[in-house]
Amino acid sequence: MIKIRPVAAPSLLRFIKLEQVCTRPCHHAVAPNEYTDVPKYPPIVDMSRRAKKKRLKTAWHDKITKLPTVEQKLMELNLPKYYGYWSGHLIDVCPKLLGLNFIQYATRTHVVNGLPEEYYSDVKNEAERLTTAVTDKVEHLIHLNYNCPLSRRSFGPGRASERHSTQNFLLGLHRLMASTVDSTVQHIKESVVDMQPRVEAFWILGGLPPDEMLRKTRKNYEPSKELENDLIDRTMQGVSTPRLGVRVTDGLPEVVSRDDPLATSAFVPDNKLDPRAFGFRFQHKPATTVTGFWPGEKKEHSQLWLHSREFITKFVEEYGEHNTDVALHHMMIISSFTQALAHAAYLGFGPVTELTYPLVQQSAITDGQRWNFSVYQLNTCTLHSDLATNNPHNNILWLGEEQVLFENGVKGLNAEVLTALISMYLKKGIERDNPTPHLGSYKHLADHPASEEYREMFQSHLHDLFSGRGRHFMKPEMYLWEKIYKKDFNTRFFEARRRFFENHYKQKDPGQRRLDEYSPIYIPKAKRKDRRVKYKPMLDSEELYKYH
Repeated sequence: MIKIRPVAAPSLLRFIKLEQVCTRPCHHAVAPNEYTDVPKYPPIVDMSRRAKKKRLKTAWHDKITKLPTVEQKLMELNLPKYYGYWSGHLIDVCPKLLGLNFIQYATRTHVVNGLPEEYYSDVKNEAERLTTAVTDKVEHLIHLNYNCPLSRRSFGPGRASERHSTQNFLLGLHRLMASTVDSTVQHIKESVVDMQPRVEAFWILGGLPPDEMLRKTRKNYEPSKELENDLIDRTMQGVSTPRLGVRVTDGLPEVVSRDDPLATSAFVPDNKLDPRAFGFRFQHKPATTVTGFWPGEKKEHSQLWLHSREFITKFVEEYGEHNTDVALHHMMIISSFTQALAHAAYLGFGPVTELTYPLVQQSAITDGQRWNFSVYQLNTCTLHSDLATNNPHNNILWLGEEQVLFENGVKGLNAEVLTALISMYLKKGIERDNPTPHLGSYKHLADHPASEEYREMFQSHLHDLFSGRGRHFMKPEMYLWEKIYKKDFNTRFFEARRRFFENHYKQKDPGQRRLDEYSPIYIPKAKRKDRRVKYKPMLDSEELYKYH
């Protein structure tokens, strides 16, 4: 036994048994044999710039798909861009004269003239019976809205008067239809009505050629010279403006199978021009997906959407009566696709997560007198990269011909219009075994295992992001005088370099800033739960919030 005699600090250092210190047990496992009977080689990975970019994109798509709640998926889509995506806006009430083919390409929609009659064969007899019972009430409603003033306020003979009359008529007609059919149909009796809901959807459209500026940038940068003519993805934002929406518990059944030739090999125009060539507007905006309510509602499936056709009237006045079909197809494709895509996002699907079953939307567009009915089946929602053209599925729009409900003065009430409308109310949804295969067991943020404080902060952040309000500080831009006097001709070299386009040690492109890149928020002393914690955690799509 070796002992050390205390010298410097006798009160602290007594006799130390070096034998116990030096002979500690070894807890690590026995080293495995490094030799194997069959050689194991690492995978061969393509290290080109194009392949690396594709692997990063695929990894991000897989991450979004694996997130367990709808809110986390929506937040992760927005994390790469602090100031929002530079998105093209496709608005249903702003048709473009030459943009119809591009609209079909951007939504991958095949148009079929006429409604699918066999789809409503099971409710047709009941609809005809109810039409006879409701005819007198509809005539009274038409007389009340179009022959009698409902307000002391005078809207004049313009579109404001048409919009006011159509809105009141559609609301009254829905009440009348719901009260007529709810005695025999349970899903209408328990339905929820949204008046003028805000419906928007975000998706990524691939297969578009780069513009001249991007092509020149790639050409002048040596690592990306080989990518000069590669096709690019553009983010798109669809906006639908329905007057009324009816929501129920179960989704509608499919019209045709997802493997039907009409859903796999139907004709879709191949129009790969820049959206700005047709007059579509681009602006910075978050990847917004809303459908009139926040995720978590039990009545999350749409039964019927009612639209006003006042904007078609405006388009026809400007471009002529022969372009009515252009405006009608434009409005029904954008509105139906946007509604179906927003519905898919609330079920866990989205722009990077493909559908496992089709979604069906029923719509009607009217001014009270003229009616067009449509049925839309969403078979695919992933249109990024080469899936815009090399996609095994396409979406389908069945658009009916224009029908007149009544003549001037409530003459000759058309019973076929009422029968078609009642059939859409009577069509019952089906309950699926697993309608949300890409969501976790809790599906929504309210049931997330994180703390209540984190859930409230995350929900508030998401609501603020989707509110439609701009950032407190707009995205930095290079002003024209800066381009002339600083970029093109360096005549202000004596000024300090602080702008994002000038070379300095903190230089960073504003377009590359992420949503989770910000200074931690300071917690005042009076509001701290733990005196040692001075800052709030940072935003994170997987754990909601966490400390870095």
